[in-house]
Amino acid sequence: MDIPMMARSPLRDFTKKDDFSDVTLIVEDTKLYVHKQYLAEWSPVWRQKFLSDFSEETDTEISLPGKKLEEVTELLHCIYSTQKPISESNVRFLLELAHEYEMSSIKQRCEEYLISNEKSLEILVLAQKFNLKNMYKAGIEFAKTCTLEELEHSPEYRNLKPETLIAIYKDKITMMRNYASDLKQSEKNLTLKTNQLSVEKENMKSVLSHIQNIWETPNKRCYKHVNEDSFDFECQDCNEKISREIRKMCAEGQHVKYYRLNNNV
Repeated sequence: MDIPMMARSPLRDFTKKDDFSDVTLIVEDTKLYVHKQYLAEWSPVWRQKFLSDFSEETDTEISLPGKKLEEVTELLHCIYSTQKPISESNVRFLLELAHEYEMSSIKQRCEEYLISNEKSLEILVLAQKFNLKNMYKAGIEFAKTCTLEELEHSPEYRNLKPETLIAIYKDKITMMRNYASDLKQSEKNLTLKTNQLSVEKENMKSVLSHIQNIWETPNKRCYKHVNEDSFDFECQDCNEKISREIRKMCAEGQHVKYYRLNNNV
């Protein structure tokens, strides 16, 4: 039985110091007891700080002015062993923090979450801001399907960079060209099919016309009635000969039909 992650590993309370806490983050006057190893593993920014201008004797506390306690705590929950999932409630500020501290793994998880959810121009704005290539591509794919009115009336439109707008318009032009090409090919196929059906129709009409007149053709009767003025419907031999002739003519009609279709005549 699969035990939920939260049950296996409850969220850590960073306000409580453990035996291995070796650095303290101060956010909104609250102390968060963390571990250099985790921060350095996830963030090259923190790693560089610890290796260069950080002294274990004097710099055990680091203040993070301008940061929100709830957001920093959420980020810590995502990189510690609890691995809290990315969600709609945290994805945007986690992107901000992950970008600032160069946490590529968190950025990738945020990107994957946003791509998997409903597409919008907002993800395109976020993609260009944080240089998320896969999400940028997904955003362009969405934007090119919008009408110009939908794009220009979107609140996110003014936040799109000129190069992003150019990419959208180029893709829209390509999409419309492809659509026009598809329509032209469909029209060509319909014209060809119409011509084929017209040929088939005329061929069937010709066959039916011959069949209609066959009873009036003397040499299509049996030798006993070949000189009669009218067809003898009671003669079994005449009827069998007519039947064979009709089957032959129908087969010839089908042959012409399939020959023309298969050879695009």
